[in-house]
Amino acid sequence: MTTFNDARVRAANARPPNTQGKYVLYWVQMFRRLHSNHALDHALRLAAEWKKPLVVYEGLKLNYPWAAARHHTFILQGMRDNAAAAKRLGVSYWPFVETPDDAGRGLVKRLVADACAVVTDDYPAFIVPAQNRALAAKADVPLILIDGNGLVPLANLGPAVAAAAHLRPRIHKLFAEAWGHRAATEPVVPKGVGKRLDPPFDPWDPKQDIPKFVASLPLDQTVPAVPGVEGGAAAGRAALADFVARKLPRYADGRNNPDDPARNAASALSAYLHYGHVSAQEVAEAALGDDWTPAAINPKTRNKDDFYCRDPNVNGFLDEVVTWRDVGYHWHHVRGRESGAGSRGNTSWQAGATPQFNFETFDFSPGGERTLDVILPDWAKATLAKHAGDTREHLYRLDQFEAAETHDELWNAAQRELVATGRIHNYLRMLWGKKVLEWSRTPAEAYAVLEHLNNKYAIDGRDPNSYSGMLWVFGLFDRPWPPERPVFGTVRYMSSENTARKFNLSGYFEYVNGLGTASEPRRE
Repeated sequence: MTTFNDARVRAANARPPNTQGKYVLYWVQMFRRLHSNHALDHALRLAAEWKKPLVVYEGLKLNYPWAAARHHTFILQGMRDNAAAAKRLGVSYWPFVETPDDAGRGLVKRLVADACAVVTDDYPAFIVPAQNRALAAKADVPLILIDGNGLVPLANLGPAVAAAAHLRPRIHKLFAEAWGHRAATEPVVPKGVGKRLDPPFDPWDPKQDIPKFVASLPLDQTVPAVPGVEGGAAAGRAALADFVARKLPRYADGRNNPDDPARNAASALSAYLHYGHVSAQEVAEAALGDDWTPAAINPKTRNKDDFYCRDPNVNGFLDEVVTWRDVGYHWHHVRGRESGAGSRGNTSWQAGATPQFNFETFDFSPGGERTLDVILPDWAKATLAKHAGDTREHLYRLDQFEAAETHDELWNAAQRELVATGRIHNYLRMLWGKKVLEWSRTPAEAYAVLEHLNNKYAIDGRDPNSYSGMLWVFGLFDRPWPPERPVFGTVRYMSSENTARKFNLSGYFEYVNGLGTASEPRRE
């Protein structure tokens, strides 16, 4: 029977190992940590088997989509932590950061030429699948992709689902066995694997002043780093420990109330999960505690609040960090395989042909138009099309949305929070998205606005869950909600008025107002 570790491994090509190679190369792309990492574990095993040193290469380009000082700073803080972790482990860590004077053209290809094999991250979205395919075609050695996305391997979760309720029982069924195949919390480096090698390029210096370095780069400096928010494994682990100690005990009742951000129980871990500075595995381990074993599972329950243990706070949190997170990752994994998604810039389209969606870049060719036609369930497409011509009471341009210049003070506050802090309160993020749909000329235009605002400002933007969350606004992973309304049809509707009646928002407004001028977006 295939083990869960085997289910995480996927050969991207059929090349034989180069036994004369100098090292095993682990190319870090999205799981940017040197602990609780299945890809690192696999690379270490290969290095030990072949008696070769391990080299960990982590790069950062300047031209990734929505590149900005905010994202760059967060990633570089993680690279700083990885350099320290590699030193503790005794393995070679080669960080490269592109600058205007050094684009690193052909660098990965040069590193691969000296490798026995390459291990990298099997991430189902963003630019990673296209990069993996391109390298697999060019490399003369094996390219091995490792799924480190969640606790249960995506390959074992079966076909696509229409709702979290359909995926949840699959995860529950597989969870106990997956728990026994977790990554090493702290990797053990076998003798010889930790031999230090010098890189064939000038590596980035992790000891330098990161804000000063980022300020010198040709990035979007209008989206600055969030004051007081650090990236990296050390900050991520500290945030996780703080959440478990202070917020988890009141998570079930406190996570959705935006009134007082100081008392809100939301975890604020999504950015660390997105950049791989912490793993879903260590988050679950921390929530369940050192003494937890799968014997605590209630296999007969269909209640999401009574599966892992008897604490509704822990169950509610794990349903978010395991089930709901896996919904987005699994959907990308399945649809990306089905679509045969190509890299950005694919021009092999025939006039009049039905466009095929690119599940990596969320683009269509020609022209990169966005459309929801091949993504949404049939009922959502039909009801949105039926109401496409409905009169919109309010219409706003992208620049008005971005500057928080709508008639709705609650929406404006949520947008200002996003710009200033890189996140929006969980409940208000849903309202924020629904209002953009209501105040845009078409659903496709609303989607483009949401994608731009989320990916530009949110520290966890460009994540599979960013996209599944945005598409939920239009009916993905949801069901029809009567009564039928203008613009929405039977797509779920939300209003600021109902939200204000549900919560006392005085604390939230006070919090956002306290963000001051930092919450005002700079005009480009």
